[in-house]
Amino acid sequence: MKTWIFLAAATFAGAATGQSVSYRDNDPFVFCAYGLKNPDRCWWPISAAAGTFMWDPTCNPPNTPYGRPRTPQDYASNAEWLSVCTGVGEGKWEGAGTGEQYPYDH
Repeated sequence: MKTWIFLAAATFAGAATGQSVSYRDNDPFVFCAYGLKNPDRCWWPISAAAGTFMWDPTCNPPNTPYGRPRTPQDYASNAEWLSVCTGVGEGKWEGAGTGEQYPYDH
């Protein structure tokens, strides 16, 4: 289930050089499929295989006075998602619940 995604992420993301995922307890399946766990995040993934994501419209774009400000974590996690997850195929979670809940909530 998660194993093949981890292997694919490791292969395509250069994990052999020591790169790891800084979010979601270093679980590339969950990070690539769901993005950050923070409910106040300013972006979320649409398709890792296509490299598409969406900025939350309630977060203000740079240099505008409206909305919540994007945090450094928003920018850093989005950049890491683009570098680690883009072009990696997404498998479907086949266990109970979601991949976020196995083996513990993360």
